[in-house]
Amino acid sequence: MKKSVKNIIKKNYQQVLFVFIAFLAMILVSYFYLSNVVAGLMLTLGEETMNTMQESVSASFSNSELVFSNVSQNVEAMIKEGNSNEEILDYIVATNTYYYTRRCAMSDFLNLYAYIDEEFLDGSGWIPPEDYYPPNRPWHVGATRMGGRVYLSDPYIDADTGQMCITFSQQVFNADKKPTGIVALDIRLDRVTNYVSSQQIVGDGYGILLDDKMNVVVHPNPDFVGHPIKEAGEGYSLLAELMENRNPVSAVRIQDSNGGDSVVFVRTIFNGWKLGIIIPRSSYYEQVIHMGFVLSLLGLGLATILSYILVRTRVEKFRSEEASMSKSDFLARMSHEMRTPMNAVIGMTEIAKTADDPAKVDYCLTKISSAANHLLGVINDVLDMSKIEAGKLELDPTEFQFQELLGQIISVIEIKIEEKHQHFNLEIDPDLPETMVADRQRLAQVITNLISNANKFTPQGGTIDLTIHKESASDDKCLLKIQVTDTGIGISGEQQKRLFHSFEQADDSTSRKYGGTGLGLSISKKIITLMNGDIWVESELGQGASFIFTVQVGIGAATDKFHSASLSENTNKRQEHSITKEQNNLKIFANKKILLAEDVDINREIVLTLLEPTGLQVDCAINGKEVTQMFMKAPNQYDAILMDVQMPEMDGYQATRIIRSLDLPDAKTVPIIAMTANVFKEDIEQCLKSGMNDHIGKPLSINELLEKLHNYFGN
Repeated sequence: MKKSVKNIIKKNYQQVLFVFIAFLAMILVSYFYLSNVVAGLMLTLGEETMNTMQESVSASFSNSELVFSNVSQNVEAMIKEGNSNEEILDYIVATNTYYYTRRCAMSDFLNLYAYIDEEFLDGSGWIPPEDYYPPNRPWHVGATRMGGRVYLSDPYIDADTGQMCITFSQQVFNADKKPTGIVALDIRLDRVTNYVSSQQIVGDGYGILLDDKMNVVVHPNPDFVGHPIKEAGEGYSLLAELMENRNPVSAVRIQDSNGGDSVVFVRTIFNGWKLGIIIPRSSYYEQVIHMGFVLSLLGLGLATILSYILVRTRVEKFRSEEASMSKSDFLARMSHEMRTPMNAVIGMTEIAKTADDPAKVDYCLTKISSAANHLLGVINDVLDMSKIEAGKLELDPTEFQFQELLGQIISVIEIKIEEKHQHFNLEIDPDLPETMVADRQRLAQVITNLISNANKFTPQGGTIDLTIHKESASDDKCLLKIQVTDTGIGISGEQQKRLFHSFEQADDSTSRKYGGTGLGLSISKKIITLMNGDIWVESELGQGASFIFTVQVGIGAATDKFHSASLSENTNKRQEHSITKEQNNLKIFANKKILLAEDVDINREIVLTLLEPTGLQVDCAINGKEVTQMFMKAPNQYDAILMDVQMPEMDGYQATRIIRSLDLPDAKTVPIIAMTANVFKEDIEQCLKSGMNDHIGKPLSINELLEKLHNYFGN
């Protein structure tokens, strides 16, 4: 009996011991395995961070060097062509002004200058002291030593700005291949140094930057800056030796200058400078340490934790792959949506070139116009989506007449509806306010998109209903409920789940059969959300669909109710009004003269051709400087100025500001209308801020241009 009990106890002990040993082995194996995984991930994270730093800093220096090389080549070409130093100085000053005033073009730009034929030419207008002798300056000595190759100076503190800088300099030659002088460009390093110093891995550590001579450029200890890295301590001496013998340096253990145990990553960029991140070893391996602690305390939950990690990783990978596939499908649809109209434009252009029949040429031009408008719509969708992705889509509320808005929407979609012989019904709540306050353009965009979708997915002879009701109202706000119902193909429950997602359509075959980018509903949902509303769909496959959304709008100053009967009356009178308006335009444009500022030849030709039937007199300028000169010579001649924004020598903003500052007749009052492809809200605001009166986007709409000129001439 005792023997049996002993055997049982022994077996139980053996089983407990076996379980304990197996459990301990499992913990140890899991710990070491996951430690290696985490260490590998940390190594990958560190290397990716360093690669990103290397690419970013290299790109910054490369862009600066590329700009400098272009300037240096231009100066040398001017020398070989016999240009005087005065002409070269004008070029340097203009280039210096361009980059200094346009920080978006080159934010690191500080100053451009040259020493040609023993004459100092400074782009900023700086006059050197009498004892200033350029051949003794490091930038001159270095460029002379390089013999025609670009010289990059050591970092230094600029005496005027107090900022850390470097200088690119290069020797230039005359037509006889003899050295004539030196061109130099000072570049600020503050953006690079701020970027490097802020770098961390897993939220800890700091960045360092060394020049090609191993001197410290960036370090949290200012006493090290300007000195060799070897002088910063024993650990840095080891680091310097490693950097001399290997490239790159990844996750190497060193002793920091403060005596702390650290891990270092280093990369070398194209000019020999070195970037590094130094992180305390405890922080670098913090996740491994925490994992061991957690595994020791929660060993019983190891399998659950590991399963959770694996499942979560797989889910995230699946989601990532699904998102990647969605974007790949979207790019394929975009390629189709853009190439199809471009094919029509190119093809119809070639047909029109060889056509002898005017009717056939007109047919080709009509198709080209239709394809171009379709392409413009695709581009607008992509731009809207890019704003949404960047979180920059904003509303611009204004007061407008809702009746007029609906009339414009109907005028846009009625042609497509008539082409498919569809029936369009409009039902409007009579209690709607006559004027509303909201983003008029965005509200019209949503309604037009929903009706266009209904038109697209509804067969010949089908029906589309637009219903607008007032759900509720307060003192100054009103909640609208707008519904678009069709008798089209319908949407299944599974398809409805994907409808409002970015880059997706209800079904992969949709784009092949019906076309479209798949962005319209996603953009509409974002707009409606910004308007404190909601959007949803009610549909069954094969039974049509109803898209319903609510938006909150302000109630305008007018108190009359909405009169839907006048909507159809206005629609019937549009053609008559258009004819009368065109006749009035021709009278108003008689004896009028405008100044057109446009640097692109084809754009000037388009504007001149479109305006030719109006009888307007048009003078042309090719840049902002020429615009200001022409206006100053004849300030009373021009009834309006059409001003491009992006022009050489002087842009449209600066030209406008100069004109507005002149003490000349009409300088403060002459209408200046921006005519530019910069069409975002911030672009329009910048035009108005510079002193312009109005804005027209490119591609140019002649009707919009005539309307705006009519408004200014009529007044």
